[in-house]
Amino acid sequence: LLLRGGAVRREDRGACRIPENFLRALQVEERGIQKVLAKPQAMRMTRADWESHRTASRCHVCDGLLKGDSVKDHCHITGKYRGAAHSACNLKLRLSPKTTTIPVVFHNLRGYDSHLLMQAISKVEGRVSCIPNNTEKYISFSLGQLRFIDSAQFLLAPLDKLVSANKPEAFQITARYEPDHQKRGLLMRKGVYPYEYMDSWERFEETQLPPKEDFYSKLTGANISDSDYTHAQRVWETFGCQTLGNYTDLYCRTDVLLLADVFENFRKTSQKQYGLDPANYYTSPGLSWDALLKKTRVELELLTDYDQHLFIEKGMRGGISMVSKRHARANNPAVEGYDPERPNSHILYLDANNLYGWAMSQPLPTGGFRWVEDCDGLVGTIQDQPADGPEGFILEVDLEYPQELHDEHNAYPLAPERMVVQKKWMSEYQHGLLGAGVVSAEVEKLVPNLRDKNHYVLHYRNLQLYLGLGMKLKKVHRALRFEQSPWMEPYIRMNTELRKQATNAFEKDLYKLMNNSVFGKTMENLRKRVDVKLVRSHEEDKLRRLIASPSFARANIFDDDLAAIEVHKSRLVLNRPVYVGMSILDLSKTLMYDFYYGQLKNQYGDRCQLLYTDTDSLLLEIQTKDVYRDMGKHAELYDTSDYPREHPLHSVENKKVLGKMTDECAGRSIAEYIGLRPKMYSILEANGDNTKKAKGVKKAPPYLWATPPQGIAVSLRLQAVDRRKRGGNSCLWT
Repeated sequence: LLLRGGAVRREDRGACRIPENFLRALQVEERGIQKVLAKPQAMRMTRADWESHRTASRCHVCDGLLKGDSVKDHCHITGKYRGAAHSACNLKLRLSPKTTTIPVVFHNLRGYDSHLLMQAISKVEGRVSCIPNNTEKYISFSLGQLRFIDSAQFLLAPLDKLVSANKPEAFQITARYEPDHQKRGLLMRKGVYPYEYMDSWERFEETQLPPKEDFYSKLTGANISDSDYTHAQRVWETFGCQTLGNYTDLYCRTDVLLLADVFENFRKTSQKQYGLDPANYYTSPGLSWDALLKKTRVELELLTDYDQHLFIEKGMRGGISMVSKRHARANNPAVEGYDPERPNSHILYLDANNLYGWAMSQPLPTGGFRWVEDCDGLVGTIQDQPADGPEGFILEVDLEYPQELHDEHNAYPLAPERMVVQKKWMSEYQHGLLGAGVVSAEVEKLVPNLRDKNHYVLHYRNLQLYLGLGMKLKKVHRALRFEQSPWMEPYIRMNTELRKQATNAFEKDLYKLMNNSVFGKTMENLRKRVDVKLVRSHEEDKLRRLIASPSFARANIFDDDLAAIEVHKSRLVLNRPVYVGMSILDLSKTLMYDFYYGQLKNQYGDRCQLLYTDTDSLLLEIQTKDVYRDMGKHAELYDTSDYPREHPLHSVENKKVLGKMTDECAGRSIAEYIGLRPKMYSILEANGDNTKKAKGVKKAPPYLWATPPQGIAVSLRLQAVDRRKRGGNSCLWT
């Protein structure tokens, strides 16, 4: 709209006028689009089109065989012939002014930006609806036929990273509005803007950039760098900005152009590879799920037995994330302070290539669910069930964890359980924290432990592995038999190959996302969905009815004219294949456990100790003369394509092969490790590079670091050693 002639202007001063005018301008666009849709163009066919239609044997929409019911499908907007189609498929593509939605794409719409629009919607005529996360955040909302969607729900990165990941030739829309190559080069990055400095309308009339210190952000506690400020000055001069208002217009226009190019490139890639348009979806899981079904043509049985659904849900457990040992320091010739009198030791950080992709490539349930009548018969035969057989089982069992395994399995216990950690299990140090005022919330966590398991629900391949590693099966309470096949494997393999062939970072990230996000759809918890009704001020009867309803939960008032009412769902339809998600989660654990116990422990015994794990990664301390020479003896297990070409282990044979282990440091030696809690650790490499992770804590820019990386590592080490001296323990049961 800004590009079409300034429908939204700075002169529209007032708290709500700009969002209002923006929405009204969108409604003008909506009416224009509806006029186009109301006048479909006649079909125009070339000689090549006629020949293509005559020889067509498959529907270009569904790819099904044409059996005499072929019709010519064409675009009603351009009149261009698209292909032969079934009559029913052709009708589904019909565009109607009253039913066709018009996507409006924002980046990061789900957060605060949507509140500005929601407040303005109350002032604008039109039917309003929403798809909420809650009363504060919305996946999407609609005004008339306008559907507002968030590009960040598809492209999980800031706009500047998305721009840098695309090739320059991908920015055709930006080039149309700024044909000068040198000028356009200045716009190919996130702009620099003094957000907090712009606190009044008069600022827009200032005739020069504010000094660098006025770009400081209280929100992030950081200022811009010298290079960023120099870039802002170059943009101001190159584009001839006379006022901060001109600079603001350029900043906003550039963001819109870059987002348009990034999203259009995303659409083109998706349409080319999957035949699906992301603009018709709300999130990447929905897009990838349809791409999966379209590729595999699988028919999945939906559970109609509520007991079966609850039974499978009981076995759903996420990835393991834990600190097994808080501190380790390597001792080998590559690290400073090497002591040849002590045994050589190495710290190795391994990561499984696309762990969930590997699990999704295994035989997975498709249907035929039925309870096993003779569960006792499975006790002696479950070990003989083939991994790739036509049938599989989900079982509810009692397992014994023999005492003689406790020392060996203490760092990485089998069969983790969801539980609330009780105070009686805590160490003296943890009780001391509680006494010092630290709040302990009773939150259910996935806890690996050495206790016996009762009524434990798991996939049969996990049971086979656990029994092979020494656990004992005491009883099978229930078992659910199902039909299985590796039906997801063609889709996973396709994306893996596309990622290998990708020529830019954008496509590599996209194909990785299309594999990872499809898993989320199999895990969707419909019980967490909320129902939010948007009520205008003139709908007082509707408002009273919703508030008086027994299902009323809470309300969020945007302004005097609009409120969001959250109500509990009175009817819940459980129509997701949760058995797929449950199987993927369990199977992923078999690969990690099997590699640790079946490979590393067999190879090194007590000389290999787990330090830290997070779902698909293992941070290990290994006592051996040369860990890389050991890896070379088992090269078939590792992907070393990221190693330097001159490294003896460099090989592309297992590049991106699912389930192969990669070295996160690509052959660089790790000197020291500190782990404080899951997703909070520090790794110091022998070359001085320091990796620090602290989930939920915003990372400061490098130029704001007050202490060198080594100082941070030492600080963390002292904290961890102090905690261990006070009685901290890495495992609850020993």
